[in-house]
Amino acid sequence: MRLRSGCRSLHFRQLCTFKSDNTNFLISSINKDTRHQQFFSITLIKPLSVASPTPLFTLPSHSLGLTSSYYLNTFFLLHHPEYPHYNDIPLLTYNPTTQQSLTLPLDPPLPTTTTITWEVRTHFGFDPSSKLHKVLRIKWTESIPQSIPRVINMVCTVLTIGSNMSWREVNHVPLPVDSTKCGIGGKSSVCVNGAIHWLTQYGDSIVAFDLKDENFRLIPLPYDFKKENSAPFRLEFEQLVELDGCLALVADLYSGVEADYMLQLWILKDYHNHVWVMKTILCPFEWSDCGQLVPIGTIPTGEILLKPHSLSKRPAWLLVYNTEGHCFKKVEITGFPEWVYLGGPQNIRSISLYGRTSEWGSC
Repeated sequence: MRLRSGCRSLHFRQLCTFKSDNTNFLISSINKDTRHQQFFSITLIKPLSVASPTPLFTLPSHSLGLTSSYYLNTFFLLHHPEYPHYNDIPLLTYNPTTQQSLTLPLDPPLPTTTTITWEVRTHFGFDPSSKLHKVLRIKWTESIPQSIPRVINMVCTVLTIGSNMSWREVNHVPLPVDSTKCGIGGKSSVCVNGAIHWLTQYGDSIVAFDLKDENFRLIPLPYDFKKENSAPFRLEFEQLVELDGCLALVADLYSGVEADYMLQLWILKDYHNHVWVMKTILCPFEWSDCGQLVPIGTIPTGEILLKPHSLSKRPAWLLVYNTEGHCFKKVEITGFPEWVYLGGPQNIRSISLYGRTSEWGSC
């Protein structure tokens, strides 16, 4: 037991080691022949260009593969994107600069004889006050037999990553809204200012989970966002991202005018007073050419990095947007194995920034 504990502590210390002075991308793709998931690292080179992809590690076949969380202070959390295939799929923490990984214990499954689990979401966060990483798992459940009217429960468990790791229930915390509305609406959650944030299921509010006190609260949406979302041309999609250490809400709007494809950003510049600043990015070509652009972060120059919904076209590419000059630069990625392009439009599963981005401040 002491040996296992000592090994885990050693791996955790190695996991927290930071060696990279560059800005890099972590990209994963599924090999359709082996069904294994390969992770690559790509380094951003000045001026704006990228090195060839470097293979990092391979995971065995899992349904839908694993998705990477946002990079938080030296490492990622790799987890299954959604229920129901989560019980036998590992949770991994991974440091791409040292290539050290640590397998986390799975949260205890609920009894299937008395409970139906409808949805499970996994979130990753860092508490700057305690310098601790935490994993938040939220399950929406219903008792068997079902009651009339139906009652959906929200079960929350937290794992603090360290030498002694075990899951704790935090269901005693009060919820700011009905638990049935707390389902995640966007594709991911974002951790800034010591809290994990996600859009509710219908995109009508932002839920924040404070990692220090382990309490929930609401952040009001920007007024302009509410106004745009009720306009005749409704926003097509909404998602939370992190831009230069700030929480940002992104949505695209197609007005029906040719070449008028806009990406709208609301950046929470004053986090505590809920002051949002809106910026509009006019895409230089139709969405159909890129499958919808999504910001994935800010590079050290202050420019915004955007990726198309699909990276299957040869060569794969990203866009860098200069907010001051309102101009784009296309960055091509070459050097992928042939099987990456043969796997279909959704073969590249995730892409995240890491490296110097960990030095960003908070708003």
